[in-house]
Amino acid sequence: MNRLKFVLFVSVVLLVVSGSALYAQDDATPIKIGLYAPMTGPVAFLGEGFQYGATIAIEDLGGEIEGHPLELVVADNKCNPTDAVTAIRQLIEVDEVDVILGGGCSSATVAAQDVIKEGETPAVSATSTNPSIYNGMGVGGNIWQFRVNPDDLIMASAFASMIAEDTQRISLVAENTDFGRGAITAYKPIFEELGLEIVTEDYFDLGTADYRPALTRIRASQPDSLLVVMTERDGSTFMRQLREVGVDAKIYSRGSLTSPLFLEYTEDDPTIGEGIIEFSFWAAGLDPEFDAHFLERFDTPNSPHRGMSYYVTRYVIGEAIRNAILNEGEATRQTIRDELEATSIETPIGLIEFDDHNQAYPFGTLQTIEDGKTVFFDTVELVPVDHGE
Repeated sequence: MNRLKFVLFVSVVLLVVSGSALYAQDDATPIKIGLYAPMTGPVAFLGEGFQYGATIAIEDLGGEIEGHPLELVVADNKCNPTDAVTAIRQLIEVDEVDVILGGGCSSATVAAQDVIKEGETPAVSATSTNPSIYNGMGVGGNIWQFRVNPDDLIMASAFASMIAEDTQRISLVAENTDFGRGAITAYKPIFEELGLEIVTEDYFDLGTADYRPALTRIRASQPDSLLVVMTERDGSTFMRQLREVGVDAKIYSRGSLTSPLFLEYTEDDPTIGEGIIEFSFWAAGLDPEFDAHFLERFDTPNSPHRGMSYYVTRYVIGEAIRNAILNEGEATRQTIRDELEATSIETPIGLIEFDDHNQAYPFGTLQTIEDGKTVFFDTVELVPVDHGE
């Protein structure tokens, strides 16, 4: 979406939300949902996706809950720790939001934890998968932080054994972030326990333009499989160059390499993603009705960050706000937190309930690319695992 279209889109959103607010009570206190996400920088497309998801969720809620207008307040965390802290302080101390959605990437979510706890403001992660977040939430000390998406340790317990069925030698590839490194840290000991030989291990900074030297070395190591942990933009560049270099190995993904957005980035050559097997907590086709709704609304396909932002805003945050008003008389930071803790709701991504670490267990999903199209083929039940101390 170009800049002009995006400006027009924001204007339409404001009109829609303002129009729906006409049905709210004139004297009702607005409820502010804060979003901290990377709105600029190398993964700004993730922040844009979060804003799309939250916006359409608010529209689907009619712009209000129990007569209270909903207001989305956005802060840019740039997917780095320093800006994440600044963004969270802005939302909590200046904008005085009631609940927070974010942070779009693990580096931001990890950095924000202490400020969220200090500011006593409920926050819900939709996509941050670094396993270290788990031990700090709920009984770990920060009762204000919740996470809907499973982390990579939870997912690795299910996915690693699938990979091991046809792999003896594996190369590990990840972006050089808390997301990438956190995932590889989760998978390595499981692979080693299963008897896989890790032949190469590489991490790349966001926005890397040339992966060919590393890919040439990976090819020489002759792995049976690669596990790639990247989001769509960098992952599409990596996979394009992997095909050019001629790495002959099965590709497994714990990122976003089978999403419709990935297909947009590789539409000039649909064979680039052919056969990738991906494990995630979202897949195109899991909720076809919403996928079509999203495409019609924004003229761009749904994707993991877009979809998860929607589900968390629409079902988890939205219902916590509603229940706080109905059960406790008002939606404050404290009452919303209490209702989040009590959440038990069936959603298109599975049953959402939080354990004593404020962690939920939606479906795991398996998907691939066949003939240039994303194909969703199974869900996997996810269960709690030991995160250590």
